[in-house]
Amino acid sequence: MNTLSVIKMGHPNLRKIASPVPLDQLQSPRYQEFIDHLINTMRAEDGAGIAAPQVDVVERIFVMEVDNNPRYPDKPSFPLLVAINPEIKPIGTKQVESWEGCLSIPNIRGKLMRWAQVKITGYDRDGHFFEKELSDFAAVVAQHELDHLNGILFIDRMKDMKSLCFQAEYERFYL
Repeated sequence: MNTLSVIKMGHPNLRKIASPVPLDQLQSPRYQEFIDHLINTMRAEDGAGIAAPQVDVVERIFVMEVDNNPRYPDKPSFPLLVAINPEIKPIGTKQVESWEGCLSIPNIRGKLMRWAQVKITGYDRDGHFFEKELSDFAAVVAQHELDHLNGILFIDRMKDMKSLCFQAEYERFYL
């Protein structure tokens, strides 16, 4: 199982706006292998999602999935989604409070608000257009990953930094 190195906060590529993926490249063995490695990296790191900029590829692709994930034992599962050149729009006005972490900011958690339900459009790994409605944790993950494609980290969205804490303290006091 091949994995990629996850870059950390401070790396300039985490703050860049990612370039669109040319859809004619998707079927190349090189790009399909990259998608497989991105998925493998997310799973190996116990992430709920990972965006290409987090592995130093500044392109508009992310993957997300939760299936018995030890980092998120209380969160509902959702199937693998490969999102290429995605766009997200909120459905309604309801927001949810979200404790988030990030593979590029290891062992840190913080509380912020996200849309409770979103519509995501984009292309799958075969270049087929898709449109899905996501809610709750899946919606939060999709918004977090889309932020990575726009050079935004979850800490940028925090209105109050008082909740920012290390993972161990999050588990001790807030779980």
